[in-house]
Amino acid sequence: MLSVLARTMAGSWTRSGTASRRVAASAKGSAGSDSAARRGSRAAAALAFAASLAIASTALAQSLNDDVQRLINKGRFGQATVGVSIVDVTTGTTLAGVRASQGLIPASNQKLVTSAAALQVLRPDFAFRTELVLKDGVLIVRGGGDPALGDPEVLRRSEPPLSVESVLDALAIAAERGNARTVRELVVDDRVFDRTYIHPDWPARNFSQPHSAQVAGVNFRANTLAVFPRPSPDGVGTTALYAMEPLAPWIRIDNRARTVGQGQNTIGFSREIGTNNFVLTGSVRFPSKAPIEATIDTPPLFFGQVLAAHMAKRGISVGDAADSARGEAPQSVRLANADEDLTGGTVLAVVSTPLSEVLLRCNADSENLFAEALVKRMGREVSGEPGSWANGTAVIRMVLSQRVGVERTAATVVADGSGISRENLISPATLTRLLDVMASDDALREHYLSSLAQPGSGTLRQRFSGNRLKNQLHAKSGFINGVRTLSGYVVDPDSERTVAFSVMVNNITTGEQTTAAMTLHEDVVRLVDSYLSARAKAQPPRQGG
Repeated sequence: MLSVLARTMAGSWTRSGTASRRVAASAKGSAGSDSAARRGSRAAAALAFAASLAIASTALAQSLNDDVQRLINKGRFGQATVGVSIVDVTTGTTLAGVRASQGLIPASNQKLVTSAAALQVLRPDFAFRTELVLKDGVLIVRGGGDPALGDPEVLRRSEPPLSVESVLDALAIAAERGNARTVRELVVDDRVFDRTYIHPDWPARNFSQPHSAQVAGVNFRANTLAVFPRPSPDGVGTTALYAMEPLAPWIRIDNRARTVGQGQNTIGFSREIGTNNFVLTGSVRFPSKAPIEATIDTPPLFFGQVLAAHMAKRGISVGDAADSARGEAPQSVRLANADEDLTGGTVLAVVSTPLSEVLLRCNADSENLFAEALVKRMGREVSGEPGSWANGTAVIRMVLSQRVGVERTAATVVADGSGISRENLISPATLTRLLDVMASDDALREHYLSSLAQPGSGTLRQRFSGNRLKNQLHAKSGFINGVRTLSGYVVDPDSERTVAFSVMVNNITTGEQTTAAMTLHEDVVRLVDSYLSARAKAQPPRQGG
């Protein structure tokens, strides 16, 4: 899950690391002779047992269906809506379906749809690119929509671990070595995406919160500003101090936080919507080791300003260097005009992020910005126009229509990529059908499964800790107000027999129903785990491979 920023050619930088290597290792031979032998063995076994499976499948499905219904009844969900679908990918058998065809709000399970479409449209070897270009005395940041540029988590997992500062340093050094020590202006070309940064369905009350970060053609540090508050040495009752990341001294922060002598830190950090004015509130007793974050408005312009100011510290003049010296926002930084020709020039640096890294952040860590960047990038790739929610979701619907069928797609609503929107609708049966398609595709299976969380990692870090599963769980959790979902796979690591499941609970109105939903998720996974273990005991040893 780590990545490294490594020099690959003069003035060119690329991010590639153990995330992509882990996928490559787990996928090796997936399209080769080993995989063919394994799948040939499974096919032979399936043929050998076809008659017995045909007789037993109906009874077996009914048995799991009854078990699922009992688990739902145990939860006492009241008026909440529960849908469950379980499918044996290896045999194609539907093992259980309770309200499986009803369209439900998926919350972050929407990311399963987005990432599946991205793998099929962009392909596993795709990489996001951000270029630093010198043309006619102008520095150009040419964006590719990369959501990982300067992302602290991606940098932390790098080998060796990197910092936001190190990314800015790398770009400044590249400019320095490219003889760009004095330039007229810095232009941020973010036109790979449109400039509708916020989805119209998203709640305005969350616009300053990191999970609702703006989505742009040039993103940096997950499009958030971070502060690290610390108590003032002047003592209790005085204004707390803070450090900022990235450093942007022109940003206005109304600091109302106070130093206290007892209790815990209680810190709030928010942004005035439509501006880059912030308010810091609360009590600070200890230095904050974790960042306190709020979203940035117009991220491409902000990144250009930060980069220009950082370059000024290294003696690189972008327009009027006095701006940075006075702690003001660099004025010689702008966004590209709609019809401006910024092609050509000398490429000084390239930052490249493999799709595997973006998928991991999208699914295992459930980062919304990464999902939405995938949506817009798919729209760009297929339409040739600036990526948008309109053309990106149209591409997702096209992929669904091709891979899971026109009828299922007609009953599915794709509003965004992350699941923040409550307009998204998909049935558990459609979701397990898509999971079936992805797990059955030799070229995509391991890339997809490797992007999902497992117990003890990602969004499942604190889930299934008391469950000793005999098989592997790869899953995506999801929640927004009134919705709790969990979908994914349980895989027998020896036979690779795979079961896809989706458990979706909507219209939750009480804490008891929330607890019941989380319990149902884990109960269904245990049920599938037991099913696979029972099948393993009944199967003969695998041949060949």
